[in-house]
Formats: sequence, structure tokens, C-alpha cells
Amino acid sequence: MITIEIEQEQEITPVNIIRIGTGFWSAKPLMTAVRLGLFTELADGPLFVSEIRQKLGLHSGTSLEFLDALVAWGIIERQGKGFTAIYRNSPEADTFLNRRKADYLGNLLEMVHDEKSSMSSLREAFGIEQKPLDLNRLSTMVA
Repeated sequence: MITIEIEQEQEITPVNIIRIGTGFWSAKPLMTAVRLGLFTELADGPLFVSEIRQKLGLHSGTSLEFLDALVAWGIIERQGKGFTAIYRNSPEADTFLNRRKADYLGNLLEMVHDEKSSMSSLREAFGIEQKPLDLNRLSTMVA
């Protein structure tokens, strides 16, 4: 049997570089939830938004967006919509992000998150200046 390989040109885009380089943005809500103890609170059972806000001391203006970002990534689950929605842990969050469980990974995540802050000191150590970001150029590159 003869195999013929056909090469196709692939467009070169910065999408992968941007995805990797901005990965910490998606980690921010997760790390905030870990530090607030959200997953440990939800381990006792589903909660309404108002109950979560009260237990964690969240502001009402941003609590839905915060929780729904975690829903979008599959970290927690939501039943219903808006302020009448009920939130619960995903199976992974219940296993690995509940402080009362033996397999808790929150401490590891916090350690990694704290290590990220040392990157700015690396820039300083190497004498690297941070250039201003040209958002117009960035938007044309990924559009």
C-alpha cells in the first residue's frame, strides 16, 4: 500500500501564545474562590447566590459574574438563572477543592499562584522594561 502525504499550509496566528501567556487570567477567579473557601461552603450542599454572598462576604454587583465564570469552566454547576440560581460543586471541585477532604489541592494552587508574583522580580533582575500594550494591534492580530 502506498501512502501519499499532502502538505497543507497552515496560517500562523498568535492564538496559542496569547492563550498560554494569559492563562493566569482564568486562574484568578479560581484562586479567589479557593481563598474564599467557596468550594468548602458548597460541599455542605447547594446554595443560592444570596447565601454564597453572605457566607463569603461578596458584593452583590459582581457575584453572579464571578460564579458564572466558574460555571463556564466546569468548576461549579448551576441550576436556574440569575439571583434564583442554585450553585453546587462539580465532582472535581468537591474532591479536590474542599478543604476538609484528604485530596485537597488548594494549597498547591495557592503556592503556584504566589510563585507567579515572582515573575515581576525576574524582569527586574534581568533589567527588562515592560513595554506598553498596543490593544489595537493585538485585536487585529487575533481577529
